Amino acid sequence: MALNLEPVYKGIFEKFKTRKKFSIQSIEKNVLVVEQDEEICGQKEPRSFEFKSPREFEEFVRMENQYEVDIERQLQGNKMPYR
Repeated sequence: MALNLEPVYKGIFEKFKTRKKFSIQSIEKNVLVVEQDEEICGQKEPRSFEFKSPREFEEFVRMENQYEVDIERQLQGNKMPYR
């Protein structure tokens, strides 16, 4: 018996606070497929991520948001990351 996890996944998806562009591709058999639109040297290079549970997806969202916070912190500080 499969649970309907679509509202759960969409609620977690709304927690993204990043400049990266993510979109939900599909939710089938409680497996979520998220695609990131990434542009490298003018070429679109979509990356797909597959999540088998809401907990796994929530951890991914948390890590992406933390990564964005770290970048913002570096940009606001006086120290450049490459020095």
